[in-house]
Amino acid sequence: MKNYSKQSQLLDAKILALEYKQKIKTRELKEQLNITYQELRPSRLLNRAINDIKEEPQLKGNILESILSLAGGYFSKRIIVGKSNSIFKNLLGYGIQYLATKIISKNIKH
Repeated sequence: MKNYSKQSQLLDAKILALEYKQKIKTRELKEQLNITYQELRPSRLLNRAINDIKEEPQLKGNILESILSLAGGYFSKRIIVGKSNSIFKNLLGYGIQYLATKIISKNIKH
C-alpha cells in the first residue's frame, strides 16, 4: 500500500511540474503573439517602409520610376480607349497600357 502512495505522490508532483511548465510556455507564447501583433500593425509597417525609402536613395528612384511608368500607362489607356463596355476595347486598352508602361519604364532608366 505504501508503494502506491509514493507512486501517487510522485505522479501528482510530476503533473504539477508539467502544469507549471505549460503555464510558463503559454505566457511566453502570449507575449510573443503580442510582440508579433505590434510589429505587424499597418502603421508600424508603413513607418518601416518610409524609413527604408529614406535610407536607400536608389530605392527612391526606383519607386518614382515605377509610379511614373504605371501612371503613364494608365493615362494612355484612358486617353486612347476611355471608358468602354466592349470587351475588345478593354483588351486593347490593357494592351496599350502594358506597352506604354514598358516604353516609359525603358526610357526613364536611360
